Amino acid sequence: MLYTQQGVPFALRAAGDGFVTRRLQLRDKAAPPLRPAPRPRRTPPRRRPILDNPDRTTALARIASAPFADRRDSPLWLQIYDRLARAIETGVLSEGERLPGEDELAALFGVTRITLRRALDRHQREGRLQARKGVGVFVRSISVRYVVHPQSAHNDAMDGAALKTTTVSLRRRSASDIARAAFGLEPGAQTVELSQLQVAGHAPVYLSLKEFPLSVFPRFEASYEQTGTILGAYAAHGVDRYIRSETRLIGDFADAHEADLLRLSPGAPVLRSRSWNRDAQGRAIEVNRGCWPMFGVEMVFGAEEA
Repeated sequence: MLYTQQGVPFALRAAGDGFVTRRLQLRDKAAPPLRPAPRPRRTPPRRRPILDNPDRTTALARIASAPFADRRDSPLWLQIYDRLARAIETGVLSEGERLPGEDELAALFGVTRITLRRALDRHQREGRLQARKGVGVFVRSISVRYVVHPQSAHNDAMDGAALKTTTVSLRRRSASDIARAAFGLEPGAQTVELSQLQVAGHAPVYLSLKEFPLSVFPRFEASYEQTGTILGAYAAHGVDRYIRSETRLIGDFADAHEADLLRLSPGAPVLRSRSWNRDAQGRAIEVNRGCWPMFGVEMVFGAEEA
């Protein structure tokens, strides 16, 4: 017979002269087995384009996914270097743009980060790319415009920001060959040498090395330190105006000193200038040798002065 006690079912069965109780565990055979609740389906996040512009993202993916040539003919990292150069030259990677992270780029090209990094490092050494600590790697933008007027020349920042000029060195030295020829000096004669560095934003854009004849500027150092400008030193010696008589440009590679100041790698392509200034009487008063990062300057000739 089935009984309950405090809600627990039990049965009595005869056991000699008494009864023994036996607890019963009843099972509802109709109840379905317990199953874990299904997890809500997660919607995968939408992948953002690796570049701000979807069309350029597609173009970069097309460049990266093209079949590679035989590695015996050209190393894999060098082929990636060439493809990145093509992306920069065609505007797929635009000036001043931040490159995708190394993981994204390596996945895009289907290579390891080590292989990709060799290609990026070469572009940085040559000046096409610029690494900013803690921010990323950027395509170097043209940050300065060198404007050569018929009678003068100067640098203009492309984005309207002011160019900051700092003095690297100011000293007297034995005249260089180019200065001796320009000023008509004897061997061993001295000139005043001034080296300056121009910076646009946080990027150095121009390094200059100028020489001045002591016969025209005997107190150049004091006048320059007092006024802070070359034109001020000119005026202190009675030179109120000058004429840019000639400017020459050549392509070259940065030496260790130039690379250090311009934040390039030694051997990076640079653009060099040589120019000569004369006063109103036609005397040569300045010889200047300038140096720009090859991919950071735009040259403008024949512009009219404002």
